[in-house]
Amino acid sequence: MLSDIEIQQLMNELNTVKNDIRDLRAKLNVQDRKKEDLFRERKRLGSEIHSKIKNATDFKEKRNSLTSIVKNIKLSKEELEKRLEEIDLEVAKLRDERKKLLEKIGVEDPGMLKKNIKKLEYTVETEAISFEKEKELMKVLSKMRKQLEKASEVHVLEKKLDICFRDLRDIRAQLDMQKKIVQHSAKESQKHHVELIESSKDIDDLRSKEDVLDEHIAKIKGEMNELIILVDQKSDKLNEIKQKLSENNVQLKEDVEKNKQDLLRQKDTAVQEKLKTGKKLTTEDLLILQRTMR
Repeated sequence: MLSDIEIQQLMNELNTVKNDIRDLRAKLNVQDRKKEDLFRERKRLGSEIHSKIKNATDFKEKRNSLTSIVKNIKLSKEELEKRLEEIDLEVAKLRDERKKLLEKIGVEDPGMLKKNIKKLEYTVETEAISFEKEKELMKVLSKMRKQLEKASEVHVLEKKLDICFRDLRDIRAQLDMQKKIVQHSAKESQKHHVELIESSKDIDDLRSKEDVLDEHIAKIKGEMNELIILVDQKSDKLNEIKQKLSENNVQLKEDVEKNKQDLLRQKDTAVQEKLKTGKKLTTEDLLILQRTMR
């Protein structure tokens, strides 16, 4: 058996260990709150990263789509410019043929020739002129009419030229429209490219913060594990002291209270069972029932 002094020493050590356990658990609770705060922050960062990645994907798709438009338009532009060159050559060829034909029939402008013929015809029909003068004018008209008839080939060439000029206008209008589309698409593509770069940078920054949080979480988990080991060690020590005190018939106040509570719970269960089965309650049963109803 232990002496009173030894028992008192054990009691003092018991209180010290209890205080140590309480302090360790308080520290453990503080670390656990820190860990939960870090987990919430990490979850928030994860959501933000997910959102940034989605935005970056959208920017990339828009940029690539616009880049593809610009690329396709450039290919079409090359075809149109090639067609433009072909029509320019055709125009030069038709103009040369027209010039040679006009030189051959001795006419500079078929349109003007036609107007002069009408003017001369009007003069012959409406003005009082001598017979000799009329014969002279009719010879001139005959020559001019033959020239106009030969100039019908020039009219065919001019129609071809008109078609070429119309095609040139259409192609230049298309090229002008394509130029505007390319400029707008290139500007928008560059805008989305810049947004993509900024989003990528934001994602990298957020992931760096996430890595730092992971390090902090890992550190706190390590500290918590150390605290848990210490609590377990102190709890083992506490049980060891209680065992020694119990072996020396020293009943601790908390054990007495615990036994009392266990007994009250047992009695309460018995009273509840009596109520269910309709058995008669004693005065003690009524007191227990009254206590549970408070």
